[in-house]
Amino acid sequence: MTKRKSRKTPARRRSKPAPRKKRKQRSRGVKHLPIKRGLGWAVVALLLVSTLYVLWLDFVVVDRFTGRVWSIPARVYARPLELYVGKKITVDELLFELNRLDYQSIRQAPTRPGRFHHWGRHFEIKTRAFRFWDGDEHSKDVRIDISSGKISALFDVNSKKALPLIRLDPVYITGIFPAHGEDRVLLQLDVVPEVFKQMLVVVEDRRFYQHRGIDLRSIARALIANIKAGRTVQGGSTITQQLVKNMFLTPDRSLWRKLNEAIMAVLLELHYDKDQILETYLNEVYLGQDAERAIHGFGLASVFYFGKSLDELDLDQMAVLIGMVKGASYYNPVRNPQRATERRNVVIDAVEMHGLLSKAQADFQKSKKLVVTTRSKRALYPAFVNLVQRQLTRDYDAEDLKTEGLQIFTTLDPFIQHVTEQSIRSTVPTLERKSDDLQAAAIVTSVDSGEVLAIAGDRNPSYAGFNRALDARRHIGSLMKPVIYLTAVKQTGKYTLASLLSDTRLRVEGEDKKVWEPENFDKKYHGDVIMYEALLKSYNIPAARLGLELGLSSITETMRQLGSNTVLPPYPSITLGAIDLSPFEIASIYQTFAANGFHSPLRSVRAVLDSQGQPLKRYQLDVKRETDPAAIALINFVLHRVTQSGTAAGLSEALGIDVAGKTGTSDELYDSWFAGFSSDKVAVVWLGFDDQRPTGLTGASGAMRVWRRIFNGISTVPFKHQMPDEIRHVWIDQATGLLSDKRCENAIELPFIVGTEPTESAGCESKSPLDWLKKIFK
Repeated sequence: MTKRKSRKTPARRRSKPAPRKKRKQRSRGVKHLPIKRGLGWAVVALLLVSTLYVLWLDFVVVDRFTGRVWSIPARVYARPLELYVGKKITVDELLFELNRLDYQSIRQAPTRPGRFHHWGRHFEIKTRAFRFWDGDEHSKDVRIDISSGKISALFDVNSKKALPLIRLDPVYITGIFPAHGEDRVLLQLDVVPEVFKQMLVVVEDRRFYQHRGIDLRSIARALIANIKAGRTVQGGSTITQQLVKNMFLTPDRSLWRKLNEAIMAVLLELHYDKDQILETYLNEVYLGQDAERAIHGFGLASVFYFGKSLDELDLDQMAVLIGMVKGASYYNPVRNPQRATERRNVVIDAVEMHGLLSKAQADFQKSKKLVVTTRSKRALYPAFVNLVQRQLTRDYDAEDLKTEGLQIFTTLDPFIQHVTEQSIRSTVPTLERKSDDLQAAAIVTSVDSGEVLAIAGDRNPSYAGFNRALDARRHIGSLMKPVIYLTAVKQTGKYTLASLLSDTRLRVEGEDKKVWEPENFDKKYHGDVIMYEALLKSYNIPAARLGLELGLSSITETMRQLGSNTVLPPYPSITLGAIDLSPFEIASIYQTFAANGFHSPLRSVRAVLDSQGQPLKRYQLDVKRETDPAAIALINFVLHRVTQSGTAAGLSEALGIDVAGKTGTSDELYDSWFAGFSSDKVAVVWLGFDDQRPTGLTGASGAMRVWRRIFNGISTVPFKHQMPDEIRHVWIDQATGLLSDKRCENAIELPFIVGTEPTESAGCESKSPLDWLKKIFK
């Protein structure tokens, strides 16, 4: 029985655990199978999402890089300076132009474009090549001699052959920027100096041509260097990664952005070759800020910091720009010259270490003084740029001007603009009495073409605010009188310069029963005066009476012929200039006087090219004969005399050349005007307060002083009175307007349209001493 018990007991023990063990195994299998399956699906989902994300990044890279079109602001240029034998230009004017073009003055014959040698009245210039609207201008080695304010010799230095004409590249004025403010000058890789490309690669990514977007060696090297230094002293980003960061990503410093940068760099290299990537990098890299304008690309940076194109830079200047990639603000050569110099030397050392320079060459480049152009390349002439934009919007969409890289060639003469600005800055403060807010506007135009050569819209001409030259509409005062007298002499046979006009009390009652009674400036009446004297001395009453006789419709038509479409209000006071016009409108009117009745609409643009240098539009000269040249000649005769013995007496003598012009003063001395011209230039100046307080200035004591300083500072052709064939000069008696003789007292020689001269003769009191003695003895 004992044995049987012993056999049964183990059997029971073995049989009981067996089912439990099996149940336990089945239980474990049921619990872990869903977890394994879940992990597998998670991995699959992660791979799918990652693949889709990489494919999306690939789409972004290809889409934006293949269709990369930068928003390029329109580039606005001044007129190119044309040089030819006989051109009126001084040594100072030519030096000013070369300085504005950032040509470098050297002490020997220039061998590189953008340099010149000057001694005495002689210049040797190596001009820059430039594409104009009518073709390419190639670089030339030229010699220019100036004598007595004119070019006396112009020839090719190499061939010694005389040159008929050369054009310097035009001065860059400004860009018309998009909202984001980015600006760049696009470079093609084949025009980038080879040494610059080698230097850039050595400093920024020495294995650029070996890696495929990311460089693990560079990353490891940078990591070790940073650990040793205990701070970030070296970066491992390749040129491709830098380009990706600039083009596609935000500047956030995060692991996620860095991962995206690496993936997109590899994708970029899968689709595009190294030259495409490098060219894009050269144009995209950020290299500084000019107020609201961001400087992108080495093409613009070279011009902005050194005033010349990339292929004109010296090695030390190239090193400065390459050094700025590490930190455009920190190593800015204008604001931080010491840091920029130290960084430049680091770049030069790296270039030497890689065998691109010898030690002697590197030491020489590092010994050079850092010289940058400090002149801002922002809009230097805001009033003129404002005019350009207004005239361009007639033909171009505003967005195209900001994004399509148009090249706009304007009419601005930088030297005349400079003189105009300086004349305002130096003269206006001397005219103020109790305040410092006397405002000013001025415009200078070409007689023959109607081109706007200079314009200022504020007493501080660089202020880009209210443009008074275009938008300040003020009473024009006596500037209206030549229009009235022109309206009269156009009526051939009815009025002449010898016509007697009444300068006696005038009362005009309006429909509202209010009486208008004009006065002369001297508060006197002068009886009967001939038209010549009335205009010469700017009497108010004869002009008002004559204007009312002629009728406002006739005066309005004359205004239209002269270039103004202003409809005159039906008030008698408009005959004395109680009409609001801008300086720009006045310049248009007086330009027609100066051009002997031929009107050219004032224009600020010559031509527009697209971003590839292909012509889009030429703004041709548009000249129309709008009024009788003979009638204009009569008025211009008097306007010339105005600057000798009229309200602008002594002006021609002070300038040393003949000019013609008219003073203008509005009621209560609110506005001071002067409009005048030589044979080739017209200028209009206005002075006044914005709130229309009295200035205490007449046209002669205020605006004319600014005008005189402008014409004192520029080259101009003296006014030469051109009389048409149908004009003849006759001596008349100034008191009666009848025929006289040059020997007679009070006789004056005046021009007349043939057939309109007086036929009756006045009595003659001889001016000759012999006749006076004969009279005594008789």
